Amino acid sequence: MVLRPGVGGIPGLFDGAQKKVAVPLKFRGRKAVVGLHAWVLGGEKMKPVLEIKDLDKKFVGVHAVDHVSFQCYPGTVHVLQGENGAGKSTILKMLSGLYQPDSGEICLHGRKVTFRQPRDAQEQGIAMVYQEMTILPELTVAQNVFLNKEVRKRKLLDEREMIRRTKELGEKYGIEVDPYATAGELPIAAQSMVEILKALASEPDILILDEPTSTLTKTEVQKLYAIVQGLKEMGKTILFISHRMEEVFQFGDRITIMKDGKLVGTYEISKLSSDDIIRLMVGRDLQDIFPPKLREKNSEEIFRVEELSDAGCVHNVSFSIRKGEVLGIAALDGQGQTELLRTVAGVRRHTAGKIFLGGKELRYQTAKKALRLGIGYVPEDRKGQGLCLSLSVGENLALASMRRRQTAGVIRRKAEREVIQKMITQLNIKTPSAAQAVANLSGGNQQKVSIGKSLADEPKVLLLNEPTRGIDVEAKQEIYRLIRRLAKEGVGILIYTSDMMEVIGLSDRIFTMYEGRITGELSGEEIEEEAIMRGAMNMA
Repeated sequence: MVLRPGVGGIPGLFDGAQKKVAVPLKFRGRKAVVGLHAWVLGGEKMKPVLEIKDLDKKFVGVHAVDHVSFQCYPGTVHVLQGENGAGKSTILKMLSGLYQPDSGEICLHGRKVTFRQPRDAQEQGIAMVYQEMTILPELTVAQNVFLNKEVRKRKLLDEREMIRRTKELGEKYGIEVDPYATAGELPIAAQSMVEILKALASEPDILILDEPTSTLTKTEVQKLYAIVQGLKEMGKTILFISHRMEEVFQFGDRITIMKDGKLVGTYEISKLSSDDIIRLMVGRDLQDIFPPKLREKNSEEIFRVEELSDAGCVHNVSFSIRKGEVLGIAALDGQGQTELLRTVAGVRRHTAGKIFLGGKELRYQTAKKALRLGIGYVPEDRKGQGLCLSLSVGENLALASMRRRQTAGVIRRKAEREVIQKMITQLNIKTPSAAQAVANLSGGNQQKVSIGKSLADEPKVLLLNEPTRGIDVEAKQEIYRLIRRLAKEGVGILIYTSDMMEVIGLSDRIFTMYEGRITGELSGEEIEEEAIMRGAMNMA
């Protein structure tokens, strides 16, 4: 059954503000309870701590939130899910006092509240940890934790008391931080913990976490999970946003799904599968997400790596890619896959081995030279490595291939404009114009610009490192279609993604890595989860 998002489009869906009875929604023989008015825990019904009633918000030309209603309960994690532009961030900003709704109500503990500014929301017991860092790097951890709520003694800052309270908060919530440390000198993961502690310093009833794991390793995600479990035991309500499906199931108790500003529905996560959630988000079956693989395989080898090693992470790696083939890398975190891609791309120096393109051995030690020879690379960190955020969309797209449009050192502007417009059109980059600042685009469109930078130089081989990290389902699908189109045009593609579904759905062939070495190769019907995991854990 294909489920179509939108009111009335899903069997059993209703607006919780209008009906009092939960209606079952069947998924593959199971039932998901929709629109519950009371959360049942341990046989007892609990009243909602937060109620969103018919909330509505419009901007110029955009109906960002279209009469949305749902409830959140104490001691639970409530996931807010949807594609980019679904309205999630707008709702969070209204809950945190950054935006004011045009109509509708926000109720806390059964009482209507109005927030004119973020301080109003904080005073009512709502705190938010934003996706982008808000700490001041030059201040200490303690000074950041109590920023705008400083402890004073005789009108002077009481540094000793803020340090004591920071330690106390850390012990209470299980967050290990050094209150004396300069925040900007901490690792990114530790800075994320400071952000959470800063929010918890106001002792909120409701904590909003917007993509809290985007900068964390799997080990650090487990630490965050332990912190969240502790908050639940204290009766706190957590509103949680994540594009990572495994975290939706790991962290969440209930989920509200939105599309195009509208409510799709609210469900118990334990009654849904990842397939169900994707259907509700995009309105299509899982098998429709990945475009079909090419049936006719090209036997012509376009790229070959022989016994490649670097300074310590990549050991004696050999593989080949055929023309129009998508070769996937499957590995657990930290097994040398990123270093392999960076070494092949010329970002890291290789200490041994050979690289061939079209049967000709290449000699290069920089990414610029690799691109010139026909090897494009899209790094995993689009903001830090893939894009120049201070430049426009057009300037970013033209940057890598500038040498091809120069005559005697003078840039041919007409040719540059043609290349820029070609990339914007082919990649369906949603931007008002090429002059738009790339920093103002959505994550998905930023990623398409990052990919376009490499494609503008017309590479014969494209290396992709986590090409869909941190973007919504719809943007992912556009990139999936792009990868398949490039393969059809004869480009050889080497891709690493930590998403098992992606590596299976996109790859014609897969090799697994463990501790910097290739442990196995799979193709055709051999490509399935158990075989991949055995290779990734060196159990093949």
